Amino acid sequence: MPAPFRRRLTAVIGAVLALSALTAALRRAEWGGAIAGRDGRKVTGIATVKPTADGSGADVLVTLDGDTPGATRPWHIHSGTCAKAGGVVGGARAYTPMAIDAKGHGTAKATLPQTLPDTGTYYINIHDSAAAMGIIVACGDLAKR
Repeated sequence: MPAPFRRRLTAVIGAVLALSALTAALRRAEWGGAIAGRDGRKVTGIATVKPTADGSGADVLVTLDGDTPGATRPWHIHSGTCAKAGGVVGGARAYTPMAIDAKGHGTAKATLPQTLPDTGTYYINIHDSAAAMGIIVACGDLAKR
């Protein structure tokens, strides 16, 4: 293969690889949103979802304030919205329940086995307890950032 052709081919392959990496990065969107108490509860919070460093999953961080001291809150990201429920994203086992401290503050983290696609709708639910999963203490719709 002549040298000029080899150089052009190498440049084209490099451009294709760079475009592929850019496209993959754009598909791995970051999400976030505010969390608000339900049924008169004064709970507030924030949720963020970012791709893992290797891009194969998603790191989720949730903080709550104004909750019941000593409570343990199961939580999950779901497809859909707070107004129109959907299934759990990443499987329920990916989410460790959140412990609420004596000041009503809680923080929880999870690593999901996949990123959130850049299309669709997602929300986070904070449940009352493992025994009362049907009671939603707080909810927040997530928006792509």
